[in-house]
Amino acid sequence: FYYTFFSNKSNEVSNLSKSIEKKVATDKNILSELVNIEYNSTDEDGNTYYINAEKATVDQLNPDKNQVNMEGVISIINLKNKVPIIVYAKNAIYNKINNNTYFYNDINIDYLDKTISAENLDLIFTEKVSKVYNNVIFNSDNFNLYTDRILIDMISGDIKLGVINDTEKVKFIKKWMDWLKNLELNLSKKVDR
Repeated sequence: FYYTFFSNKSNEVSNLSKSIEKKVATDKNILSELVNIEYNSTDEDGNTYYINAEKATVDQLNPDKNQVNMEGVISIINLKNKVPIIVYAKNAIYNKINNNTYFYNDINIDYLDKTISAENLDLIFTEKVSKVYNNVIFNSDNFNLYTDRILIDMISGDIKLGVINDTEKVKFIKKWMDWLKNLELNLSKKVDR
């Protein structure tokens, strides 16, 4: 009697319990993954910060870290009385409390009429500085600049160049052909008058 009615039931309950545990574990993973997430913030100086990610995950094991791992990231930094800085990156780690963001993998930055590409960008609101480093290329209409590191002061908007490794040097390449074409165009306009 026992084996017929109770023994099989306890196995079924055990199997049902395991199935529910697997579903709960899967649901926790789904809850920690977010799609098309965005954050907006404003600091005490009136600067605004916007960040959007195609996909984000929250570390459920360390909820005290307040970190969000992001993929497919676009960020817009509006410094008060300055032009916006637009950042594109494959990945970033965003801190929800202080807004510090660590971008990595294929960074592209649009700033004024310049573009900066690099492997890393640390946007550190707590220090009011942005650190761009690892294979940095600073492009403008007139030149290309290759360096190890660029620092952007988030209060003044000033850009400082530097090298991390003393064996590396800053490489500056002037775009002479564009300059010559502009000079020829300007000269031809003066001759036509």
